[in-house]
Amino acid sequence: MQIPEELRALEAYWDMQRGAQPMPPRSAFGPLELRPWLGNIAIVAVERQPALRFRVTLSGARMDDYRGHGITNRYIDEICAGRESSEPFFRRCLDTAAPVYFRFDNSCNSQLYPCMAKLLLPLGNAAGDAIERILVGSYPQAVRLARAA
Repeated sequence: MQIPEELRALEAYWDMQRGAQPMPPRSAFGPLELRPWLGNIAIVAVERQPALRFRVTLSGARMDDYRGHGITNRYIDEICAGRESSEPFFRRCLDTAAPVYFRFDNSCNSQLYPCMAKLLLPLGNAAGDAIERILVGSYPQAVRLARAA
């Protein structure tokens, strides 16, 4: 899979912030540090009770534009209801505590952005012993051009 340079740079920044730790804490990422990616990121909370679910706590404006609607405060399983879900990739990120790249079929949301390249980056709690958030970067993989009428 071709990985957009923006996602490579985001992963490199995440890697720098974690240092010798398995993952950086959420507190290592503020709006100023994330400025180059701000419209193209989301922060997803890992909720473990009463069952494991992933809730979008912040969604960038461009990410919402790519989908055609806002997703803040919605669960990943609700966003993808009735079609291929990205939830298995979130579970893999949680299980491995490592970055996960994947492509997402966005054609049901947008004719202009039918395929998205995504990167999931685990963020730890203050103690560094559990993943409490997942930082998501999302960029169009392919753009369809409108035909002249």
